[in-house]
Amino acid sequence: MMIRKVLSCLSIVVLTSCSSVEKYNNQISKLHNPEEIREDIDFAYQKLKRLHPDLYWYISKDSLNQKISDLKKNIQEPISSLEFYKQFAPVIASIRQGHTSIYSPRKKQTKKEKKSKGKRSYPFKPLAFHRIGDDLFIKKNYEKDSVFVKGVQVLSVDNQEIKDVFSDFTNLYTGDGYNTTFVPRYVGNGFGPLYAGTHKQKDSVLMTLKSGDSIYSKFLYAKYSKPKKTTKNKLKKDKDSTIIRAKKQSKSDDKITRRKKKARRKLNNKYGFNTYKKEYNRNFKFIASDTALAIAYMKIRSFTRGNYKDFYKESFIKIDSAKTKHLIIDLRDNLGGRIAEIDELYSYLTDKEYVFIKESKMTKRTNFLYPAFHGKPWVKKVGATLVSPVLLGYQLFKIKKENGEPYFKLKFSRLQKPKVNAYTGKIYVLINGASFSASSILSTHLKATKRAVFVGEETGGAYNGTIAGLFALVELPNSKVKMRVGLMKINAPYTVDQDGFGIKPDIYVSETIGTDNPLDWVINNIKGSN
Repeated sequence: MMIRKVLSCLSIVVLTSCSSVEKYNNQISKLHNPEEIREDIDFAYQKLKRLHPDLYWYISKDSLNQKISDLKKNIQEPISSLEFYKQFAPVIASIRQGHTSIYSPRKKQTKKEKKSKGKRSYPFKPLAFHRIGDDLFIKKNYEKDSVFVKGVQVLSVDNQEIKDVFSDFTNLYTGDGYNTTFVPRYVGNGFGPLYAGTHKQKDSVLMTLKSGDSIYSKFLYAKYSKPKKTTKNKLKKDKDSTIIRAKKQSKSDDKITRRKKKARRKLNNKYGFNTYKKEYNRNFKFIASDTALAIAYMKIRSFTRGNYKDFYKESFIKIDSAKTKHLIIDLRDNLGGRIAEIDELYSYLTDKEYVFIKESKMTKRTNFLYPAFHGKPWVKKVGATLVSPVLLGYQLFKIKKENGEPYFKLKFSRLQKPKVNAYTGKIYVLINGASFSASSILSTHLKATKRAVFVGEETGGAYNGTIAGLFALVELPNSKVKMRVGLMKINAPYTVDQDGFGIKPDIYVSETIGTDNPLDWVINNIKGSN
């Protein structure tokens, strides 16, 4: 039986590998007839009903059925994969669950193209953006360019005004539930990749910018990883030049260098260093360190990347040593990440035993295996096939049924103890519409237990939970549009009656360009109370 499974899996892999990049690119570039598009819609809906643990949480079954039916009726002419994505995305967004989403297919590079130019990145990659109302500003440039600098306003892209681009984005994305804060933040912060994913792929885009009273235009170009070839004259010049070779290090110096590099790698791992952006995922510092004030500030950009346990252990030792009375946790623009990390952080913020999440509802006991057997890489599929008996045995212990429905028993569903040196001082949490997923789960705990004062705006993630945990990535057969589906219903052991809204701030403070109003409010409030 096992040999048959392995051979079957390998056969599928061989057949799949035969499809070329050119064939894929042709598939997503051509116009698809209405029958093919309707087939993709039905395929997607069947997958949603099979995999999604609470599809009709925020939309009725009849309403979603009607939207699916109307879309199929409206497809009367051949359309491209990109156009289908733009028509299907609002239907998926109407489910009102941010982890359930679709992505337009993008052309792949051939081996010849990669060999010639290197790997291509989209034009917007060097820039981070910030949205205020209907205006878009450059927040940061990760590469050297004197034009695309912090604070410059973007008026248009390829002659389309920014407010019109935002209008096009409005119905394509959603947060969890009925909040109105997620989409504006999400499409502002993620403007670059979202624009690239909803428009025709190009190697350059024309940006119209405003700096002070000056308005001007400049092209932004896609980058390729392979540098341009050096000219013959440059090579000759280099050859004729006197080469001064670096003096070889002694063994003792070499040992010191290796030790320093190892320490740097360990530090970068602890703080989650992003090599491209040259910034840390986790930051900790004291804004004020005198014993009367002692304000600790922890900025977490996402609950991903690096050795979080060492970071929190070190940070809370410092907090304890400094006798810190005030801790600010900045979760703004934090789209989430690992449950394990937010559980670890929470264990330092409470002095009571706790259950972090409820057991997670699924549609089928074997759904947690879906990501291993579907999608890429093929090595993963073969490996999953080989160990499938072990995985199936594992699910017997981890999944139980209640009222005929399966629930996955994560370790975070058990009663847990706080850390010995748990922080007991005052906590302020900074939140905004892009505080989502794991950020919202952590915030639910702190809000429900009255452990923190929340400052900013309503989170994009819902108070009563989300659909996440594990994800299935489903590719539609004809258009190649990809759909992401969460496989587990994740709930903290707290709920509010007004379902479908995020964690709301105790103090609402808006953000502006150039001034950090929410952080300033907290610092001034602390100083005033002292």
